[in-house]
Amino acid sequence: MKLAALLLSTACLSAQAQAQVQPPIVLDGQYSARTDEMSLQIIGERVCFVPDKAQWSRLPRPAATHAVWFCFSNDGEARRLLRVPARQADNCGWQARARIVIDTYQAYVEQGDGNDMARLASVVKVAQPNAIACE
Repeated sequence: MKLAALLLSTACLSAQAQAQVQPPIVLDGQYSARTDEMSLQIIGERVCFVPDKAQWSRLPRPAATHAVWFCFSNDGEARRLLRVPARQADNCGWQARARIVIDTYQAYVEQGDGNDMARLASVVKVAQPNAIACE
């Protein structure tokens, strides 16, 4: 009886794990790592990505009526793969065009503060970063 329960439990966990696996999604757009006070209050020290509008439908989320953007759940790895420069006192962050591959996407559909998250799997190409001017 215990063995049957264990096998059933294992099968359920395996089915759940497979249901969460998503095929890789290739996106073109722009990353930003903002360090201005308002951005830090809203999203913290995270690298985020805005895909080109023509590619919004590639993401597993409800149809968007506003700009689609997400932050990376593996922020440290994303900074390394995108080669985001270190924080500097004379600007408010960095941004660059990139073609990326994500393999997990979680849409934030709740009310209030929050944002979509994705796991950066790899970077196909990334442009030289530009400093974001402070306002």
